[in-house]
Formats: sequence, C-alpha cells, structure tokens
Amino acid sequence: MSGEVKNKIDKVIFTAVDSKYFKKYAYAWAWSIYKNNMHGHIHVIDPSNQDLNNLKKLQNNSKDRIRFSTGYSDFDFPRDRCFFASFRFLYADKLNDLYNKVLITDVDSIIRREFEFPSEDFGFYVRKPIESDDTWYVESSKLAAGIFYINLDAAKKFNFTENYLDSLLDLKKNNQWKWMVDQNALYKVFHKLTELDRFKIKKFGKKDLCWDFNDSSQIWTGKGARKYKSKKYIQEFKKYLHDYYKVGKISFLERVLNFIN
Repeated sequence: MSGEVKNKIDKVIFTAVDSKYFKKYAYAWAWSIYKNNMHGHIHVIDPSNQDLNNLKKLQNNSKDRIRFSTGYSDFDFPRDRCFFASFRFLYADKLNDLYNKVLITDVDSIIRREFEFPSEDFGFYVRKPIESDDTWYVESSKLAAGIFYINLDAAKKFNFTENYLDSLLDLKKNNQWKWMVDQNALYKVFHKLTELDRFKIKKFGKKDLCWDFNDSSQIWTGKGARKYKSKKYIQEFKKYLHDYYKVGKISFLERVLNFIN
C-alpha cells in the first residue's frame, strides 16, 4: 500500500477509481475534503507512473490529509464499469488498520462543508425506487450507492466486505452482472443488517447528500448529465479543481490531457 498512514485516523472519506476517473475528478474531490479540514483516502486501480507522481504530490500538498493506495485485486469479476463501481465497497476491510470510521463516496462528489459523521454503526442512503416495469431497476434503486458509512469496529462483528462480495457473486452467478449491480449488492447487505437487528443504522437524506444540488446539502454528487449541465455543480467543482491546479502546479498540458480524457 502506498501513502501508508503512520497513526490511525478516526474519520476518513474514501473512494476508489481507475486511472481515467482519477485524472478527471479526484483533484476536486480531494481538495474539497482538505479545504474543509477532513481526511481523505483514494485508491487508484492500475495507476500510471504519472498518476503515482501526482498522488504523492497530492498527499504532500494536502499536508498528509489526503492519503492513497494503489493496486488491483484477484476478485473473479470482469474489469468493467460494474466492477469499478463496486470496488470501493470490496476494499473497505483493507482500511481497518488505518481508520476507525469510513465514509465512502463517489469520486465525482464535492464535500461542501465538514461532514458530520454518524454515531451509528452503519449508514445507508435509502431512497424511493425508480418507477419502472423492470424489477431490476426498481430493486437496485431502493438505495443510493453514492454515500455509505461504516464504523470499522462494528464491522468486526459483521464482515461487511465478505457479505458484499457474496452478494456480488450471487448476482453474477444469476446473470445479473449489469449496471447498478453495486447498488443492488449494497441493498442486499442493508436488508441483511436490518434483519439481524444488532446494529444501529443511520439513514442518510438530502441534507447529507443530494444530486440536485440543494444549498443545505453537505455533499453534492454529479449524477449522469447533471455534472455537465448544472451551473451550480460546475461552479463548485471548478472552484476546488482550479484551486488545486494552482497549489499543485499542474501544467497546462496535463490539464488539457485530463480534459480530453
């Protein structure tokens, strides 16, 4: 693991991405965390040498508040967008020696103010499902995967990663390896936890995270075309991105290449 944490940190915001999404979104995500006095950790799957240099620079420029890890896993899944969307949940147990409480977000999220971590054991964003004749989309949209919280001490009594992996494997076995599989698996874990009735569960709402960019929300996440069309989101994203470009001394050529990618 790169960017190893010397002392265990209590609270961290975590995400995992491939090289393409790192270049495109990670700077704004990370800098919004740093500027709001929090700690972040990003895992980059198969980074380039340039990515590694930029990760080290990001850690240094954030005064060690943004840490990182890299690498791939031996999970028996296709290396596609479904896997990349699921990876951050599969990696959760790897953070046990580094952090106590972990908030997992999408990398295209902007943290707008210091986030209030729950006192509960787990946190899920339970939502009204999409109206559709396709039962897959109905079930998969009962929960938003853009925010998830885990107190890793609680996870010692419930192996979250193992349960999430089992759900993914079952879905793949049943020919349901398709978009939103990450949310579907997460919902199955949520359902299992509620049946156990041994853990306290926080239910996130729009004040915690939203994708229609309410001013009262602590986190904005760019869903689909919204991140390209919403002036509010673009303004907030660019504020942190350009601030980091200046601090990190990212060259004009690299900025252009990131934009093209």
